[in-house]
Amino acid sequence: MADANIPDKIPPTEGRTLTEIDQAIAGSIYPILVAVAGAQPERTITFENLILDARQQLAGQEHPIHTQIATSMGRRLEVLRGHTQAYQYPDLSSLVVNTKGENPLPEVFVRQAHARAFDWTTVAPEFLAGLGIDLAFEAPQLRRSEDEAKIVMAAHWREHGKRYDPRMIECRKAIIEALIRGEEVVAVFAKIDSQLRGSNEPDELVAG
Repeated sequence: MADANIPDKIPPTEGRTLTEIDQAIAGSIYPILVAVAGAQPERTITFENLILDARQQLAGQEHPIHTQIATSMGRRLEVLRGHTQAYQYPDLSSLVVNTKGENPLPEVFVRQAHARAFDWTTVAPEFLAGLGIDLAFEAPQLRRSEDEAKIVMAAHWREHGKRYDPRMIECRKAIIEALIRGEEVVAVFAKIDSQLRGSNEPDELVAG
């Protein structure tokens, strides 16, 4: 259902012609931004991580996201914003920030709040079809920054560390790398713990 209190629409860039690549990339980043909107605690996502997350979801498939660069993402986000505005849905592009955590859109914090509060499972089927998205798409895993991964790892270790093989501390690099990829912390620790308990020495691939 549309929210009547959404900030004013942002007009498209004058003279800009939308391409199939623009539309394909807008469709590829939509599931990522829906996951960002629903994330707890609240978060935003950088241009770089948005591209990396989309590539991860489309690994092994031919898609223009694999050659996309951060500096030209603005026009792709404009396509997505135009599509959400057409249906009076919140502005997911407000959740994308630069490396300083900034987004220049007007009323950006209000836009972000609307995007987070909206139930994205209720969008019209024709809205998804317009982005080339299957109705049954699953929310993707979101990449973490290295700092976020370290915080998640430390918090889990403080609370549950005693249950794991003590050699787990030798696998810090592998844990962080898996968490950066967006893997769930319980699954990461369980997998590495299982590998450690199944061998006399830490597996080189696990220990990093």
